Amino acid sequence: MNRMSKWKKWKEGNKKGGRMKRLSAAVLSAALCMSLLAGCGDGAEKGTQAPPETPEGTTTGETTAAAETKGEEGNASSEEKVIVEFWNVFTGSDGDILRQIVDNYNKTNTDHIEIRMDIMPNDQLQQKLPAAIATGTAPDLVLFGVENIAPYVSNDSLEDISDFWEVTGVDKNNILENVLELSHVDGKLYGTPMQYNVSYLYWNKDLFAAAGLDPEKAPETMEELAQYAEKLTDPSKNQFGLAMPTSVTYMQFLWANGGDADDPATNQNLLDSEENLKTLEWLQDLMVNKKVSPENITGPEADTMLQAGQIAMYMSGPWQINGLREQGINFGIAPCVAGSAGAFSPAGGCSYVIPKGTEESRKQAAYKFMQYWLTDDILKEWSQKNGFPVWSKTLMEDPEIQNDEVLSAISKATEIGRSYNLGYALASQIDNDVMIPMFEKVMTGAAKPEDALKEAVEAMDRVLAQP
Repeated sequence: MNRMSKWKKWKEGNKKGGRMKRLSAAVLSAALCMSLLAGCGDGAEKGTQAPPETPEGTTTGETTAAAETKGEEGNASSEEKVIVEFWNVFTGSDGDILRQIVDNYNKTNTDHIEIRMDIMPNDQLQQKLPAAIATGTAPDLVLFGVENIAPYVSNDSLEDISDFWEVTGVDKNNILENVLELSHVDGKLYGTPMQYNVSYLYWNKDLFAAAGLDPEKAPETMEELAQYAEKLTDPSKNQFGLAMPTSVTYMQFLWANGGDADDPATNQNLLDSEENLKTLEWLQDLMVNKKVSPENITGPEADTMLQAGQIAMYMSGPWQINGLREQGINFGIAPCVAGSAGAFSPAGGCSYVIPKGTEESRKQAAYKFMQYWLTDDILKEWSQKNGFPVWSKTLMEDPEIQNDEVLSAISKATEIGRSYNLGYALASQIDNDVMIPMFEKVMTGAAKPEDALKEAVEAMDRVLAQP
């Protein structure tokens, strides 16, 4: 069967089956990163951007013939450049930072490699890429959300790059294990980490001080979170102790008390547990009885209130940092709070992948750029400019990172990241049909925790029983 036939068969028939049910077309058309896990692009879609001018006055999209006339500093070269076509979805300000790094690599590398970057919205990339791979017209390098890796692997659409460490000499042991894990499928490496993020607890230090709380100390447990939130809530000022948007799956709380939702490896329903019921009872008391959060607030509304100084605590990703700084909010960042089983946070991020069928010389050139990205200098530049955590063990010990209160805090929090249905074809349906309705009924008081949990268990059974 040729590759186009395989793609058509996958698209038309295989979305219901496959190992771990990973082949759902819904996964490939899903948003780049799940709610609270978004990490690729800052959300301000600008469409495909024209290649910018490089310091030499040329664009990253100049012709191969023109590129071959240049050497390392823009002079004539006796060697032909290897052109690496690179697609990614960084349509916001983070794309500008990424382009600067790519342009610098093009200018300084001594391997006669040129990375030509094409930025597009995620939905556009997900429409174009599978067909491009099937027809042999795919780019040589792609950057997208880690949740996309398993479905593409299941369709034999990505190169196995397990030899990357040996070929490049990059020390994989210097990367946090939970970060590296997200680029693996069935023990094989299909991507290298580009960025990683979890959900963090933001707190407003000025509101803490005004309420008589230590402004330099965030709550560390679920009990403390509830106590602080109640003390920090003042409806007369439209001030709330904790923002808890609806349409969100709060796995960090279930995990903290030893509960869970499902096991993607076995399609097992794990919802029916005393641990989960205990967590839902705690949550309903916090939201309905103590009213520590605005009712039925959306994520964007919570973001706005946080930046306006009306929210004392909020769980979100690193993309909040620059906005809070711009608004002059005196804030701190801490890991998600712990329960009886510890502290955990849903993980997300992006990886560099190489489409199946990439010509060997361009594959090796892509390896070179991925190697360049994994140096501490580049990872540090990305974190400092873009506000994302570091996950290189040596970089976590860097004095500048340790002395940066924000980067140090979020980098430490990466250690508690945990995968939640990443790469699982039923992930979106589980959230939409089971988890979000359960949390909303509990948080709004529409149902008692035991009734909401019972309904969710039955709904989960229906989802997991699909052929």
